[in-house]
Amino acid sequence: MMSSTPPHHIETCIPERREPGVMVFNIRPGGIAEQEGGAIGWFVGIGQDGEFKLNMNFDAPTQDVRRLANGNLLISLTTTGVIMEVTPAGETVRRWHVAGKWLDTPPPEGSIEIDLPLTHHTINVFPNGNLMLLSAEMRQFDDWPESDSDPDAGRRIANVIGDLILEVSPEGAIQRQWKLLDILDPYRLCYGSCSGYWKARGFENSNDWCHTNAVTYSAADDCLIASLRTQDCLIKFSAATGELKWILGNPGNWQAPWSEKLLKPVGDVEWQYHQHDVSITPDGTVLCFDNGNFRALPFAETMPDEACYSRGVEYAVDEEAMTVTQVWSYGSAEGDNVYACYQGGAYRLPKTGNTFLTYGGVCTKDGVPSSDNAGSFARSRLVEVTPSGDVVFDMWIDSGEADGGAPLSSFRSEHFPE
Repeated sequence: MMSSTPPHHIETCIPERREPGVMVFNIRPGGIAEQEGGAIGWFVGIGQDGEFKLNMNFDAPTQDVRRLANGNLLISLTTTGVIMEVTPAGETVRRWHVAGKWLDTPPPEGSIEIDLPLTHHTINVFPNGNLMLLSAEMRQFDDWPESDSDPDAGRRIANVIGDLILEVSPEGAIQRQWKLLDILDPYRLCYGSCSGYWKARGFENSNDWCHTNAVTYSAADDCLIASLRTQDCLIKFSAATGELKWILGNPGNWQAPWSEKLLKPVGDVEWQYHQHDVSITPDGTVLCFDNGNFRALPFAETMPDEACYSRGVEYAVDEEAMTVTQVWSYGSAEGDNVYACYQGGAYRLPKTGNTFLTYGGVCTKDGVPSSDNAGSFARSRLVEVTPSGDVVFDMWIDSGEADGGAPLSSFRSEHFPE
């Protein structure tokens, strides 16, 4: 699986101020190349000195990576429905396949079947070693809004996609599942809720109501925290009962009883929009990558693409008071603002307290920032910043739009201590 390194350039690397270890992330076709079905992908690892410590190449687009307790990598190739445990040397330990992706083709020999039609976006792991996966279901709703951008549009019967969060044993058995259409208001819209993302993935005439892209487990209280891109919110709910604990995001367009779960801002809080990669930091705060699409809710005026910016943002939640405080952010200041309209990650590093940010899909048309990832050129930017916002690592995955290079993107990054 070894190959030449992907196109890249490093603008800043200060090893003595960086986190020891290796940052591992995927590289895959991005922008218009992703829509055209580009079939190549990498998982690469960049060391403290900026050198490639890991370079695995696949003949399929790569997606997410997680560090397992034994030091191995858990990686996913979402378009082929394959999940693998591999050693840092690239040797396959175990492999799983999603049944719905292998209906007409024999699955890889020795692979463990998971009885799902598909998985998407992130993979994660519960403390007990079970897999945390995302799938999707389609339901039909009457009197559903025709548009998330036109306030005068009518209502209709609509096919709505809701995500499933699943706990799956290493043997491939589904242990538990949570249906987001049962937890949140299926009629609430944000910009993008009516988009056709799922049409190309087998769901005809469907609407991308919530677009979950990240889930993490809170061991302290047996809860799940999820990032819902086209609901512009983070939510927390009980794993045991499915009870909604709180909603973090712009409070617009919520109605009772869900509005009672909204966290109230304390001080200067800037809401996140179309975010990715939610996690719990060692301090117990909530960290995510705020992509920043639109920076508004229907039917307010949206921010122009050329003015949008992405950032890492950290929130402190007081569950007793039902309040939220913004405690850290990077990426909104003039000179620091880069807009990645899709994908992305934010990872709090344990020794230095630095934050590693993945600007996963920096999309442009003729050099101008764009939210149209389906028709744009894409690159990714990997940045490590100190708590005070100093950049100690800055790397671009970029094959050159002007040079006719292939658009590339990255989903998120994971830290490996060694």
